[in-house]
Amino acid sequence: MGVDNFSYGSDLIGFVKAESSYGTAVKPAAVDAFRASSITLGAPVGREFPNDVRQTRSRIERTTARTPVQPWSAEGILRPSGTAGTAPDINLILKQAFGTETVAGGSSVTYSLKKDMTDLSMDVYRSNTDLGEGVTGAVVQNLAFNWTGDSYITWSASGVGKDYIQTGNTLANGAGSSATALIVDDADFFTTYSVLSVGSTDDVQVTAVNYSTNTLTIASSSWSDNDVVKPYFPSPTLAGDPLFGTQGSLSLDNGSTTITSLGGSVSVSTGIDLLNTEFGGSSATDVIVPAYREVTGSIDFLVRKDEANLFTEFRRKVQKDVVITLGTDSGKRLKINCNKTEFDPSQRDSPESDMLRYTANFVALASSSGEDEISIVFD
Repeated sequence: MGVDNFSYGSDLIGFVKAESSYGTAVKPAAVDAFRASSITLGAPVGREFPNDVRQTRSRIERTTARTPVQPWSAEGILRPSGTAGTAPDINLILKQAFGTETVAGGSSVTYSLKKDMTDLSMDVYRSNTDLGEGVTGAVVQNLAFNWTGDSYITWSASGVGKDYIQTGNTLANGAGSSATALIVDDADFFTTYSVLSVGSTDDVQVTAVNYSTNTLTIASSSWSDNDVVKPYFPSPTLAGDPLFGTQGSLSLDNGSTTITSLGGSVSVSTGIDLLNTEFGGSSATDVIVPAYREVTGSIDFLVRKDEANLFTEFRRKVQKDVVITLGTDSGKRLKINCNKTEFDPSQRDSPESDMLRYTANFVALASSSGEDEISIVFD
């Protein structure tokens, strides 16, 4: 009988964990889990060709250089928790993108902006069949929500991190009793900060790897020869039902009235990055905020006779107080507030027989005090 030797996307689950010290990975817990339709993590390496090798046109050597920042991305269906005042499973991703999470128990969870984001970093993990991956020292650079009337409402996030984690599957090479040096058949299945199951012991973090001796440094543990050493992730704690585009509304006057639309999107480019240039270091060392935050989006409209005035208002730069409500029931909805919004309409299309449509792109602006161009509320 054959042995299944493959990892499958159907087993995908994600975890995010806040760091207390930049770049030092923290083991994920069950409550750190989130559903996703896609997660990609890591793994660029730094290699350079020395330019003093002459008298040939051949490449002869490469040297190890600075580790590039590690890209990560995740996307999924928007799932509020189902309980007003309880944050969604992706709460840490939202906090890392906005800066501040305010929980009003039994009522709402609000994510609002803050200027200094340099104290925020996280570890992003993904679990598949007998394979674990992660990115340490990660920040959120982009966050988006997308919706249409005939599909699920979705979220996506992406950014960069300091270093890459991989955790595979091999066997212990020899027994250990209350030991911290775990010798395995092949240490290349693992990296620093891998989280393991060793025999009957779970949740064991690797703090160093010696690839020459196939030795993993771990907390004091015991194991038998040929015990399986494999990835460990806790059983996920998940909540919330998926939102479909049949639930929601759009207002351009802070909720006083609503208008119809086909769908839209909101994107936050956070302006956060990693410092990865300092002499004497081999990878990113800190979180920085070198760029402006940009909050943009778009709304797709059918051309209606009684709403043609909007097109002119958009062209005249009449500011709108936008409230986008995704979902309708308490505990199962998200409100996106952009209080000072300017729209730029595109050309109306010219279909052969269908209704006319156009897209209005928008920019959300802040008040004079700043850091208030957007907030989102789960209530």
